[in-house]
Amino acid sequence: MGSYIELNDILQITTEQGFPEVILNLKKHKSSLIKLENMAGQIFEFYNKSGARIFHLPPTRCFLVHNINKKWLYWGKIFMLEQNHT
Repeated sequence: MGSYIELNDILQITTEQGFPEVILNLKKHKSSLIKLENMAGQIFEFYNKSGARIFHLPPTRCFLVHNINKKWLYWGKIFMLEQNHT
């Protein structure tokens, strides 16, 4: 009876799905901390995530997770500005 809808608060993606590994790179971060001002104003796009995800209405806070060989690396909070389903 009815549909099951789950609102997400985690954006878990791989490098192939658009994770910005050039900027958020753990090896680089361990040698020299990544600072927020180095990323200020940048907008990233993510794609090819199987199955539609529903997030709260934008802009919304989400947790950004890099999926590396099925292991999750949490990077912290992001603000999702827009969501499109194709």
